[in-house]
Amino acid sequence: MTRAYLLAAALECAGVEADIVGSLSTGEGVYPEPPPGLRVIPVPQSPFARRVLATRRAASGAILYAVKPRATSLGVALLCRAGRPVWVDVDDWEAIFDGEPVERSTETAVAKVHGAYFRTRRLAYSLRNLRNLDHSFHSRRIQPWMKRADAVTANTHFLAERYGAVYLPSGKDTRVFDPARFDADRCRSELGLAGFRVVMFPGTARPHKGLEDVLAAFDLLSWSDIRLVVVGGREVGDAHAEDLARRWPRWVVRLPRFASAEMPGVVAAAHVVVAPQRDTHAARAQFPMKLTDAMAMAKPIITTRVGDIPEVLDGAAFVVPPSSPEAIAAALRDAFERPDHARRLGEEARRRCIERYSVDALGVTLAGLLAATARSPR
Repeated sequence: MTRAYLLAAALECAGVEADIVGSLSTGEGVYPEPPPGLRVIPVPQSPFARRVLATRRAASGAILYAVKPRATSLGVALLCRAGRPVWVDVDDWEAIFDGEPVERSTETAVAKVHGAYFRTRRLAYSLRNLRNLDHSFHSRRIQPWMKRADAVTANTHFLAERYGAVYLPSGKDTRVFDPARFDADRCRSELGLAGFRVVMFPGTARPHKGLEDVLAAFDLLSWSDIRLVVVGGREVGDAHAEDLARRWPRWVVRLPRFASAEMPGVVAAAHVVVAPQRDTHAARAQFPMKLTDAMAMAKPIITTRVGDIPEVLDGAAFVVPPSSPEAIAAALRDAFERPDHARRLGEEARRRCIERYSVDALGVTLAGLLAATARSPR
């Protein structure tokens, strides 16, 4: 939903009014909450035919913009097309996520001996999950349908090259995410973080995001007042975040989910924001949205040389090698012991965000795409 909200804001900057239509199961709520003024229309999650019919009635716009190339988004948009242009946005390499069999990581070493066994196990696993239309089994099979879309956008160069897409990075509304609107000390106090050196990670903890390397760096520094503050995340009872808190109870503070409108004040509480991606396929395909959270709020950033990150920041951050607690510890020491230098990096990051990653900048890209689509309709 965070990417969907960004696309809606960028479309508004391009002069297009946007609604968001999506499915909810009984008892669910929309997370994160939409920003003020954006209309979000829920439709039933199942059965699938009912979802398609409800979406077709609710999606009254001149363009259908599917967020993610999945059966539940692109597939529904194509079924609801009715002569309208269909666009699709890619912000993850879908085949990597959501339900890959555990055995996949083991297969390479033993496939020559037990290949048939593992193929049978994978087939059985996939068959059990066929009812879940967001499962990677279906995501991989919907990707060829992207050729039927009138336009494709992607938030990293890796994905743009892979899918022949228009590069549309992640971004922020820099009028809402504006550090001048917040007092950092007050924000820390309101969140119960007064007196701590706050190193913040806004988002869902996953192994490829490298939080273990940050916590190992904390062990090296052994500063009694430093805390890794993990904010929100998509999953209730997130097993990976719980594991980090169990292994490093001294350092980890978990904050709950916040509505989109509250996030600028939450990020304002940070002394430093971290995005310590490890060098994996998943990480190379991602644009960590926490980067633009921090850039817009002029926060010092510690991150790694993975994927598009060095280009996005272009010297306006502490960029270190991936999977190196020692390098992260050195960057933390630099950030806290040279606060004027860290502040200047944050200010340069905000300037860069306004210029390249604001919703206004993304709106210019989408306005060009609208014009191209109008000239070359399918």
